[in-house]
Amino acid sequence: MDEAGESEQATALTPPVRDVVVDVPGWQAVTPRIPDTLQRRQLERQRGIREVVFGVQDGILTTLGIVTGVGVAEGERAAVLIGGFLALLAGALSMGVGQYLGAKSERDVVQAAIDMERREMSDDPQGEFAEQVAYYKLKGFSADEAQTIVTRLTKHPDIYLYEMMRDEFGIDPRVAEQVDLRGPFVMAGSYAVGSLIPILSFLAPISLRASVLFSPVLAVCGLFAVGAYAGKLSNRNPLQRGLEVVAFGCGVFLLSYLAGHYIPPLFGHPPVPLGG
Repeated sequence: MDEAGESEQATALTPPVRDVVVDVPGWQAVTPRIPDTLQRRQLERQRGIREVVFGVQDGILTTLGIVTGVGVAEGERAAVLIGGFLALLAGALSMGVGQYLGAKSERDVVQAAIDMERREMSDDPQGEFAEQVAYYKLKGFSADEAQTIVTRLTKHPDIYLYEMMRDEFGIDPRVAEQVDLRGPFVMAGSYAVGSLIPILSFLAPISLRASVLFSPVLAVCGLFAVGAYAGKLSNRNPLQRGLEVVAFGCGVFLLSYLAGHYIPPLFGHPPVPLGG
């Protein structure tokens, strides 16, 4: 298709500007800034499902191995509860602190990239200008259009830097400014909730043997619930996502059990029961 044909096709697919843009009186007085929307902030909160799934699954599998292992090895409910709640406390604190330090390290890395880009824009402005023009040409703008856009961007250094970071590094530089304690608390809380699930059967007024057998059932239910919740949040099939998380969780626990059963005898040690 020739250039004229492509232009006609693009015109047919793209509605006239007057139909999609409402010119609000006084818009010229608005200070240019990096766009921020309710949708972006909502998506940022929804992305926290990563911490929820990670924390709950890790809490369930780690504590399940401990309480079932202690239950089989010791045969005492008190020992199981002590071991389980110690695992809950230590794991939740560790996960929360780990999430905080990991996010802080990520911010430091992003900030280092921002500082480097600022130096390059200061030391070689012409080179950075040409680089940004090239990015816009890759997006389908003509050379004249790309130069016009980048020339306008240079009049607003913060937005210019934002565009450079987004195009060159594929990141939002606002990550370096997000000092948010919600992630660590969500991670710690999710781990604690996940750890509590396999402990619940040992709090029930049933025999210890029944508790040991019922604990994995609760763990599977917990894994399915967090998977289904993640599926609903991401507009995916909740049943499919729930079964997926259960399958991965059961696979991890099975591998842990097999490792505890077959590896210790290779070194003259008796098998470790159920990951304990």
